Amino acid sequence: MDAGDGLTAEQLRARIEEQRALQATLTAQGEDALREIGEAEERQRLRRQLDVEETRSSHLGAVLYSRQRRRRSIDRDEAGALPSEESTFAKPKPQPTPGALAKTTTSYASNVVKRDFVWEVSGLSWLEQQLTQEGRECTNSELFEVDRTDECSTYMLAFSPRGGSLQHEMDDQFEMFVDDLCGTLALIRCADNYGTNLCYRFFVRDASGEFQPLGDTTRVAVPARGESFCFVGGPDLETESKGLFGLSFDALLGSEWVTDDAICFKVCIEEAVMMQHPDSSSQIRVGKTDVVYEHKPPSVEVPPSTLQADLLSLLIEGRHSDVSIEAVYGEAAPATFSAHTNILSQRSDVFAAAFSHEMRESATRTLTVTDVPPPALKALLHFLYTDDFDEVQKVLREEGSSEASSSSGGASSSGASGAAEQSIAQ
Repeated sequence: MDAGDGLTAEQLRARIEEQRALQATLTAQGEDALREIGEAEERQRLRRQLDVEETRSSHLGAVLYSRQRRRRSIDRDEAGALPSEESTFAKPKPQPTPGALAKTTTSYASNVVKRDFVWEVSGLSWLEQQLTQEGRECTNSELFEVDRTDECSTYMLAFSPRGGSLQHEMDDQFEMFVDDLCGTLALIRCADNYGTNLCYRFFVRDASGEFQPLGDTTRVAVPARGESFCFVGGPDLETESKGLFGLSFDALLGSEWVTDDAICFKVCIEEAVMMQHPDSSSQIRVGKTDVVYEHKPPSVEVPPSTLQADLLSLLIEGRHSDVSIEAVYGEAAPATFSAHTNILSQRSDVFAAAFSHEMRESATRTLTVTDVPPPALKALLHFLYTDDFDEVQKVLREEGSSEASSSSGGASSSGASGAAEQSIAQ
């Protein structure tokens, strides 16, 4: 049945007018929609143009910062037209003195700065869903500095639970790297076009509270560039499989590395920043050389000791003697020895007493010993002058003493010497 069946002519005319009015409205709305499409396309074009301008502004800002850094380096005399060694403005080198020994030390670690940074992520089981709401695949730590003399020696840590994109959308100076870079844990350095040398290692805290290493220590030379760029390093950035210790995020949540729904990372960094850029300096020299002149005293050869031989020579030759020791024993021929009271008094209490008492011996400067054979007395004197029992044995052998031939060793020598002193005491 037709839609107009049963309607009067007047009603049909009214319906026709309604359709014509609707068509006019739809036509107007279509034209408005077409105009809005054009406006949307214009806004899209402007957004793309804004992106280009912002990129250019960011680049110009990096160039400005690089130039400002260059200016500061020149002001600190770390770059630019530095005085040469021959320049009159150069710091004079220390001049060696006669007999000085020059030592040079070139150190390549004098500008190395060390820093440890700890970052804890709590509520780990909710992290993936919360990041989805934020529209990103990783979270990041706060910024931390390593070398405070360089504004670009600033870092952050990024953690992506599924090993996804490291674009964190937090700071433009920390996002200047390739968009498709993916990893679980990463160290990101502030964008810079100067070079730097880095040594870093990651750690994760276990259930006992101790930090365990994650991967090996990495040492890298980051080259200088024409434009500013971020350095990004991590244990699984270049591997197909992602995950801490090879664990998926689900397995990580139930592992020893997560305690109370939190995981704690630590990174140890050593950095040597470069204060010069190859585009602005003909040469870059990092090693620091120090020269030290050490005075070397003239060598003196110390001759061997002759004190024992010299004292024995005084006794044998009788030089500068001031007392005579006479041995009178039985039928043996008497023997007289020229000695020195100062030496005998110092070496023997018996002789010291004999020389100090007012007795005939002290007046005549002659001391007579009647109950000790001359060889034994001679052996005693040799011992007192040399403090060497070998001299006692030598004297007894040379004199052919019957006492020496009937006994041997230190016992007989000591006996002969003791007998002589006892005779003197009596």
